[in-house]
Parts: sequence; C-alpha cells; structure tokens
Amino acid sequence: MRIGVTGASGMLGTALIDELTNKYKVFATSRNKGFEKEGIQWDCFDLTNTQHLKKWLVNTAPDVVVHCAAMVNVDGCENNVDSAAKLHVDTTTTIANYLDKNNKRLVYISTDSVFDGKRNRPYVESDKVNPLNIYAKTKLLGEKPTLLMESGLVLRTNIIGWSRSDNISFAEWILKGLAESEPLTLFDDVMFSPLHVSNLSIIINQAIENDISGLYHCTSKDSISKFDFGIKMASVFNLSISNIKKISVDSMNFKANRPKNMALNSKKLSSILGYVLPTSTDAIKLMKDQYDNGWLSRIKGVKLKNNYKY
Repeated sequence: MRIGVTGASGMLGTALIDELTNKYKVFATSRNKGFEKEGIQWDCFDLTNTQHLKKWLVNTAPDVVVHCAAMVNVDGCENNVDSAAKLHVDTTTTIANYLDKNNKRLVYISTDSVFDGKRNRPYVESDKVNPLNIYAKTKLLGEKPTLLMESGLVLRTNIIGWSRSDNISFAEWILKGLAESEPLTLFDDVMFSPLHVSNLSIIINQAIENDISGLYHCTSKDSISKFDFGIKMASVFNLSISNIKKISVDSMNFKANRPKNMALNSKKLSSILGYVLPTSTDAIKLMKDQYDNGWLSRIKGVKLKNNYKY
C-alpha cells in the first residue's frame, strides 16, 4: 500500500511516518523536509498550490492520504482567513475529489474545537457543532468534502508529543517551564482530552487496515483541565510545581474566541477498532518514556542530554 502524508514534518506527521514506514511506502510532503527514514519519499512544496498538489497526487498515486497539514496558530488564523481556508478547505477538497474519483481513501485530521464548549460533558459525534474561531470553522469545513467521499475518514483529536522543529508543542512548553523554573500560567477552566501522537499514529494505522470511514472522535478516554495537566506533567517528570499558577481563560485577551470544554468522547472509535484508548496521564508517561529511551534524539537526529531542557 502507498500512503501519502501531508504536513509530514509536523509533530503528528513525524510520528505518523515513523509508524507507517514499518509496513508501507510513504510519500511525505511539507514545506520543509522532516524526519528521514528508509521507506519515505519526500516532496516539499506549498500545499495550497493546487496544480502542484494535483501533480503530486498523480505522480505518487497513493492508496490513502493522511491529511495532517494545518495552520495550528489559532490567533494567526484570525489574521489570515484566506490562508486558513485555502489550507483547511481548498486542499482537502482537491485531495478528496482526486481520491474519490480513483476509489482511494482519505484520513482527515480535524480538531476538538468544532464545538462551543458550553456542554458540561465530553462531546459525542452527534452533538451540534458551533465553532468559535476561524481555525475551527475552516477545519470543520474541511470535514465536509471528506465525509462526502465513499471512503473518507474524519478524526477529531487533540494531540501532545515531541516536536521535531523549534516550534514546541503545548506539552513541551509546559515541560520547558517546569525544567527551567519559568512562570507558568495554566487555565483551570479549559478541559481537553489529549492523545499522544504516537498513539494516534497507531490508531490511524489500524483505521487504514480496517477500512474505517465516517466521523469519529479520537482522544484520550478521559478529560483534564490545562492546569491539572501541568500538575500531572510535573509529577510524571518529577519536577516542582512551585512555578505553576492557575488562571481563567477569560482573563486572556486572545484574538480568537476559545471553547472552555474541548473534551471529546471517543467510545465510538474505541468500540469499532477494539482499541483501548489511553488516558491523558498515559500520554504524559509516553512522552517521558520516549525521552528516556532516545526516541526524540532519533527523530531530531541529534544527541540530547537527559535533563528535560532539550
């Protein structure tokens, strides 16, 4: 099987191509080349260049495309509506139309932010969507062409893990602050269900093998506040919590509105795959195991000291 991966130099893309190359030929694309390994063919270009994108699809002839590419700067999307729409909607439509016409499959990585966060329980797939910002609105619009396909799969998720680039993830930002005793202000009124990118990569692999299509939530099986997540990270990494302060998201002057409840219920996916989803604590423990066992050093291609300051 031939698998195409967009956004392949990002946090999820890196973990995904590391997982998929164990079984498949992977055709990776991003603006810049990322993790290199046997079984990966890189082609770097601007995904919003429709002609180049169509040429890449024809030349690589993928059986499945996992569409990870996204503008993850939520406030940045508010300032660049056209760019967000082109990447999240237009590229997805182009990929979906090509793959559907050729009886191939698309896995579209969506977001937990498509709801307004007003419910007091984790959201299920049948709940009414009401995105509050441009990032979530355009990601939701990208779901539509995927779900119109014969074999389109949408996974709404929230990921943590190790970044290969200098643009560190939320969990890495917390860890850096903990390790360097920098002030950390974390929201105690924002709930989420973080899943490690390595677990998500395994789930995507299983979904491909089992030919799963439709809409699914794909997160940890529990939910946690951003503040409690920071406290749990400190515990797992054996670091002090003295520099962590709880605040409300209402006190922030963000350009983009953000939902307070991003927790998702993933029982539907867990049931159909027979996969026991990990907890948010499991995700943090996997980050520590990967650091201790050299996984991060391998994907970054550098030798790291075991001091959690990367």
